[in-house]
Amino acid sequence: MMAGVMDWEERLSELRKRTDSDFCAVAIYAASVRQIRWVAASGYTNEKFRYMVNRPSQGIAGDVIRIGRTVQKTCLSDEHQRRDGDYMMLAEHLIVTAATAIQQEHGEIAGILLMGRRKGEIYGASELTQLESAAEHFWEKIERQQS
Repeated sequence: MMAGVMDWEERLSELRKRTDSDFCAVAIYAASVRQIRWVAASGYTNEKFRYMVNRPSQGIAGDVIRIGRTVQKTCLSDEHQRRDGDYMMLAEHLIVTAATAIQQEHGEIAGILLMGRRKGEIYGASELTQLESAAEHFWEKIERQQS
C-alpha cells in the first residue's frame, strides 16, 4: 500500500511541475457510500487532505461527479469556499483549481484528479488536457489498489 501511494505522489509531483501548479491530489470515489476520499497529494502545506472525506454535493470534486467532466474554479474568498464545501481549496489556500474524473473502462467515475494554484492564474487548454491525460493513467493505479 505505501509503495503504491508513493508512486501516486511521484505522478502527482510530475503533473504539478508540468502544469505550474502548487498542489495536486487524487481521490477515490466510492459510489456505494457516496464518499470522495483524498488518498495522495503533492505540494501540500499540511496533511489535512488525508482526513478529508467529501460528498458528491461538495466542492469542485462534487461538481466533477455531478457533471461528469473537467471543471475549473476560481475562488477568492474563504467564505465562498466554506459555503460551497470546498475544504481542499480552503485548507491548501488555493485560488484556482481544476479537476477531472478518473473513469473506469465502462465510464463510471472511480476517482478525481485535482490540481490547484495559490495564485490567481487560471489554467489554459493545454494544462487541462494534461490533467485529463494524467487521469487516464490513474485509473490503472486505482484498479490495482482495489484488487
